Amino acid sequence: MLRHQEFKVYIITTGDIMRFFVIEIIIGTVTYALANKIFHNFILASAGGWVGTETIKRVNAAVKMLVK
Repeated sequence: MLRHQEFKVYIITTGDIMRFFVIEIIIGTVTYALANKIFHNFILASAGGWVGTETIKRVNAAVKMLVK
């Protein structure tokens, strides 16, 4: 039987929601459209959109770690 029960609260701020919309939706759409114009292929454009958003997220995380 568990003696220490934990209650977790996750706080989602409006900044987190806006960051999600900007990175995932706006930048994802832009990188998809750019990749679609370059490759003229749906599969490569989808991969390009995914790679673009993931790259921006990882670069942003690396910059935050370097600034600390």
